[in-house]
Amino acid sequence: MKFTSIALKDLKEILRDRRSLFFILLFPMMFMLVFGFAFGSMGEQNQPHQIAVVNYDQGATMQGENVNFGNNLTTTLGDVKYQNSDVHMFNITTTTESSADQMVKQRTVDAELIIPANFSKSVSELIASTAQSAAGSTALNTANTNTSTLIIRGDTGYMGFGTSQGILVGVLSGFQDQLTSEVQSKVTGTANVPQKFIQSKVEGVPGTESFTSFDFIAPGMMVFAILLLATSVAAMLTKEVETGTLRRLKLSKMTSFDFLFGGVLPWSLVAAAQVIILFVVAIAMGFHWQGGATSLILAVIVGVIGGLSSISLGMIIAAFARDAKQASSLGTLIVVPMSFAVGAFFQLPEAVLGNFMGQTIQIYDFLPWTDTLNALRATLTYGGGWNAISFDVTMSLILAVVLFVVGVFLFSRTRLQAEG
Repeated sequence: MKFTSIALKDLKEILRDRRSLFFILLFPMMFMLVFGFAFGSMGEQNQPHQIAVVNYDQGATMQGENVNFGNNLTTTLGDVKYQNSDVHMFNITTTTESSADQMVKQRTVDAELIIPANFSKSVSELIASTAQSAAGSTALNTANTNTSTLIIRGDTGYMGFGTSQGILVGVLSGFQDQLTSEVQSKVTGTANVPQKFIQSKVEGVPGTESFTSFDFIAPGMMVFAILLLATSVAAMLTKEVETGTLRRLKLSKMTSFDFLFGGVLPWSLVAAAQVIILFVVAIAMGFHWQGGATSLILAVIVGVIGGLSSISLGMIIAAFARDAKQASSLGTLIVVPMSFAVGAFFQLPEAVLGNFMGQTIQIYDFLPWTDTLNALRATLTYGGGWNAISFDVTMSLILAVVLFVVGVFLFSRTRLQAEG
C-alpha cells in the first residue's frame, strides 16, 4: 500500500536526522524539568519559607537571671516543622532591618519579622501575671501587661509573602498560647485559655506597597529578550559559514578576534535597544518605574553586559551547529529553559551555596543573566542606584567575559581554523 511506503520513508528521514529528533524529544523534557523543579520542588511537598528575623529585644530579668525571649522565639520558629513531616516550616536568617528590607525587595526572603525591644519584658510580665492568676492570688489584668507588637513586613504584591505572613501569624499565636498554658499548668495542673499579650502587625516594605506582579516580571521579560539574542547570533554565524562568507573573510588576513569582536558591537546595540523598547512597552502596560532617568541609563548598561553573555552563548552554539536551521533549534532549546532557570518569569526555590562579600550565592548566580536580572530589578523596579547593583553588575561582567573567551576559543577552533 502506498501510504505504508510513505510512512516508512518519512520514518527513515526522521531517524536519519538524529539531531533534529533529539531536539524535538529533549525540548519538552527540559520544560518539564524546569517547571517540576520550580513548582514540584523535586518531589518534596513541603518547602521551608524564607524568613528574615530582626531582633531588637533587649531582654529582661526573671528570678535573678537575664533572659531574651526574642532569641527563644527565633529558635522556636527555626524548629517548627510541617505536620507529619521532617521538613522545617521556616529557614531563618537573623539580620539587620535594612538588610532584611533589601532581601525582601530582591525576594530572597518571603517576609521579615521584627521583634520589638520590649518583647522579653512583655513576656516576663505576662508569665508573672499568669502565675499569680492561676494560683488565685490576683486577677489577671491585661490592661497593665506590657503588650508587644511584632511586625511582619514584606512585599505585599508577592504571593510568597501572603502565604508566609499567614503562617507566621498562626505560629506566633501558638507560641503565646503554649507559653501561658505551660505556666498555668505548672501552677494549677490545668491549662486555661490564655490571655493575649503578643500582637502582630502586617505592613509592606517601603517602596513596594503599590507594586504588582508585573513590576517584578517586566525586567524578566527584558532578560528573556536579551537571551534570545543567542539564537539570532548562532544562526547568523552559522549562515556565514554556509554561504562561504567566512572563507572569504579569512583570505583577507582577518583574525578570529577581529571577526568575533566586530560582531559584538552591533549586537550590543541591539541589546540596548531591546531594553529601551521593552521599557517603553512596560510603562504603557502599567509598570511602576522607580529611580528616574538614572535607573534607565543603568538598565541600558546592564542590558549591554547581558547582551555580551548572549552573544558569547551564540558563538558556542554556532561552534557545534551543522547549519543555520539547526543553530536556531539548538538556540531555542537552550535559551527558553535558561530564561526560566534564571528566574525571569517566576521565583525559583532557594539553592544557596554560601556567602561571598556579604552576598548570598545560589547555584543560579553562576549564570550571568541571573545577575543581569537582579540588577535590572534593583534599579528599575526598586529605584536603586549604582551601589545597589554594583555587585550584580560586576559578577555579570566577569561571567560575560569568561563566556566570551570560551565562545571565541570554541568557534575559532571549530570554524575559523577549519576555514583557513
